[in-house]
This record gives sequence, C-alpha cells and structure tokens, in this order.
Amino acid sequence: MQKFHVSIRFKKTLIAGIKIGIGTILAVSLAHWIGIKHPYSTGTIALITLLSSKWDTIRLTIYRLLTFFVTVVLTFGVVYVIHDPIVSFGIVLTLLFWFCKKFKLMSTLAVNGVICAHFIDGRNFGYENVINEFLIVLIGVSAALLINQFYSRKMTQKELVHRMTQSEKELIQILDSIAWNLERSKHQRLELKKYEKHLSSNLELAKDFEDNTFQSHTDYYVEYFRMRLAQCTVLKNLEDKLSRLKLQPKQVHTIIHFIKCLNRYIMDSYEPIQQKEELKAILNKMRQEPLPETREEFESRAILFHILMDLSAFVQCKQRFIDDLSTQQKEAYWKLENE
Repeated sequence: MQKFHVSIRFKKTLIAGIKIGIGTILAVSLAHWIGIKHPYSTGTIALITLLSSKWDTIRLTIYRLLTFFVTVVLTFGVVYVIHDPIVSFGIVLTLLFWFCKKFKLMSTLAVNGVICAHFIDGRNFGYENVINEFLIVLIGVSAALLINQFYSRKMTQKELVHRMTQSEKELIQILDSIAWNLERSKHQRLELKKYEKHLSSNLELAKDFEDNTFQSHTDYYVEYFRMRLAQCTVLKNLEDKLSRLKLQPKQVHTIIHFIKCLNRYIMDSYEPIQQKEELKAILNKMRQEPLPETREEFESRAILFHILMDLSAFVQCKQRFIDDLSTQQKEAYWKLENE
C-alpha cells in the first residue's frame, strides 16, 4: 500500500514542478515580448496560481482580475492622503486584508500585494501604468490557467481504482479478524487505525482528482472513500463491544456466518439487499430466543445485540452510498473497475 502511495505522490510532485517551471517561463516570456514593466512579477503570479487545482485556477483567475481594481483604488486613495511610501504600503495591505477576509478572497491577497508594491514604488497611477499592472495579473493567471489544464487524469484514476481494491482487501481482513475474535472468544486488536489512515490518504487523492477534472460525476471516488471511513467508524464502535464480550452465546455462530458472508460482497458495486434481509432474520430469531438465565448471559446477549446493530449500520453505509449514485456513475465507474 505504502509503495504505491509514495509512487503517486512522487509523480504528482514531479509533474507539478514541471508545470510551475513551464508556466513561469511562459508568463515571463510573454511579458518580455509585450514589453511590460516588472515582467518577472507575471511569473510570481503564475507560480501562486499554479499551486491551485483546475477549478480553483478558474475561480482565482476571475477573483484576481476583479480585485485588481479594488487594489488600484485603495492604493491610490491611501497614497494620496499619506505620502510616506512605507506607511502607505502597510496601511494598504491592512485594508486589503480586511477586504479579502470580509469577502472570503484571501487567496487573492498575495497577488494584490505585489501590485500594490509596484504602484507605491513607482507612485504612478497614470492610465498606461494601470494597464501595465493589469497585464501583469492577466498574463500571470492566464499562463497558469493554460498550464493547469494538463492533468494526469488516467494515472490518478488508475491509482484510485487500485486503492479501492486495496481498501477492500484490508476491510476483508478486518472482518475476518472480527469473526475470529467471536469464534474463539478472544480479543485480537483490529488494524483500524492503519486502515483509517490509508482511507484518509485515499480521500485526499480523490478530492484532488475531483478538483482537477471537469467531467461530471467525478465525486464518485470521494463519496466511496467517505463511505469506507464511515464504515471504519462503525467498526471502531464494534471493536469496543468485542472487548466487553465475556461469554459466547450460541447466537454468536450465526453472526460469524453473517460476517463471513459480508466479506463476499465488499466490492462497491454489490448492493447489500441480501445482507439486510439476513440481518433482519437474525434479529427476529434473537427476539424469539428464550430469555437468558444468568446475569453474565444477559450482558453477553445485550452486547451481541449491539454488535448486530453496528453491523446493520455498517451495511447501511454501503446502501446510502449506492442509493446516492446516479445511473451515469454506476455505468461509468463500475464498468471501469470491471475492465
């Protein structure tokens, strides 16, 4: 598992570095060719913008172009009133910070700070200089917007499918351990922390895929790993109950059989209809059993009932995930995984 994680991280870091290099060269070269002042500032703006995803790049491009005019007005007003350039710079940045904080535009603050510095340093608010500074922003964000269209979609999607398979194998091992604990009346610690860590890492990669893909329904992988994390939380609750199970009621064997059946339908495309029906039958059968005769048996039966409730919640997590999928998602992603 870790080997593949490091591999995809290294590849993505390598690609991101190459994109930054190409994007900044493109921005500065274009600025030089046009003949604008401070051409290297376009590279800085391209760098800042390239650190975002595809969707964020589009959003930031719009926000940075719009807030440029706010920066010009604020800088001109402060410089007109306060002639000390150092004090003016600090006041403008303070006002820009409050403005960006108020309207949730903090991601534009660094770029606006660069533009503010140019205006205060040159103390020139003429038409040509305003156009020059606007072109700096426009070229920087445009270069980033162009370069950020290149995304290793196939590589990332292949890795996500692989991680889904790995997470299912890990989950099968965990359920096997639960069955083993129940069968032998022992408490072997489950690898839930390790499993949860892997799922969290996978969820971050899924979010990155969603943010960098313009195709519809790409939230499939995000929702899948969220579903597995929800199941992991259920299993943590179940593990606590396993540690408190002192006796082994006869109903344990029915539950062990049910858990082993769960393992055969872990894959995301299996709808848990049969498991829900079987759970319902087990619960009905338990309610019809004779009442326990001792306190220990009563407590063990109660814990076993709560374990069944956890298993029911575990199955419901899967059902909610499938219910929320569109027909297009089922056709696209389940077909992909079966190829």
